[in-house]
Amino acid sequence: MNARQKIVYLLVKHGKISHKEAKLALQSGRVLLNESTCFENVLVGYYDSLYLDQQCLLNGNRFLYYKFYKPVGIECTLQSKISQSLFNYLVPEYADLFYVGRLDKQSEGLLILSNDGHIYNKVISPVHQIEKRYWVQLEKKIDVDFKEKMENGVAILGTLTLPCTVEILDDFSFEIILKQGLNRQIRRMCFALGNYVTQLKRLSIGQISLENMNSGEIQVLDQTEINWLRNLT
Repeated sequence: MNARQKIVYLLVKHGKISHKEAKLALQSGRVLLNESTCFENVLVGYYDSLYLDQQCLLNGNRFLYYKFYKPVGIECTLQSKISQSLFNYLVPEYADLFYVGRLDKQSEGLLILSNDGHIYNKVISPVHQIEKRYWVQLEKKIDVDFKEKMENGVAILGTLTLPCTVEILDDFSFEIILKQGLNRQIRRMCFALGNYVTQLKRLSIGQISLENMNSGEIQVLDQTEINWLRNLT
């Protein structure tokens, strides 16, 4: 946070008043920071709300956060020219949102939708290694050493995948937790081990999960989920 983004600076910038008037407004209790009267020239955070004489200068509630169960067949692109794009699938009220956590067209499951640009790199950056959990169905029966090989890393795209966690559910399906997101990673890993993915569903991203959502459903994130996103470092 820039030191200049203290209350007085922002009152001058957004309230179109002088520096002297801004200081007087603070002293006289005309300034609200997150709905509480503020008398000190403190720093204002990215998610804070600032009011002068009941007029909103900065709206910390301007950000929207949703989780979306992407159906199979929808492409993760906001290009309107593509008929089966996410842009054309979502109704107009969500048109200004971007998606976090790309899934290929044949895959389904959790995407995060938001207009908060601060969370994008926090979630997808390999530096943060956010855990993402998937359910996977395979074409052929799972080999005895499949779990060990997957967890220890598979050579794809000229690199060895990072260690991951695999839970075998039955002869043909498993759950996997990844901390990286290489292009079509799970499909490529399984193919490298001689098997083919027939169904793939992302169940969770960090502390946000599909739970009992249906394909195509959109839900507003609860405050715990929002706080987790905002507090990622």
